[in-house]
Amino acid sequence: MLYRSLAAAALSLAFLCTAAQSATAAEKTPAAAAEIKLAPHETAIYVGDMHCATCAKKISGKLFRVKGVMKVRTNVKQHVAIVTPQSKKVVDVKAAWKAVQSAGFEPVKLIGPEGTFVSEEKSKEPVKDTESAPAEQS
Repeated sequence: MLYRSLAAAALSLAFLCTAAQSATAAEKTPAAAAEIKLAPHETAIYVGDMHCATCAKKISGKLFRVKGVMKVRTNVKQHVAIVTPQSKKVVDVKAAWKAVQSAGFEPVKLIGPEGTFVSEEKSKEPVKDTESAPAEQS
């Protein structure tokens, strides 16, 4: 009898977790996300479908393998990984992009010291975003 009530409680908990994930999936709009604050040397990589801590851990593990990466922090709600490079180093855009892809996810946008990059539709490679680049001052 005790086993049945424990099984029922576990099933109820699993249902509640699934319902909570569905509710948060509806809140994934970029307009609802708060602005990410980056230090001048940090790089933010927005990742499609990073919906849980396990996803974030996979992405972080791959990013830590990129040369020059000192720290990686993730924000599942905003679908972003923030990479801090080692002192006096810059994270290679293509290497970070490919690291996220090798974790099984698609990077959507990368913002860093070298500029803003978005995914090229055909090749899924990072391409500098000319629309969001600041205007040059004379």
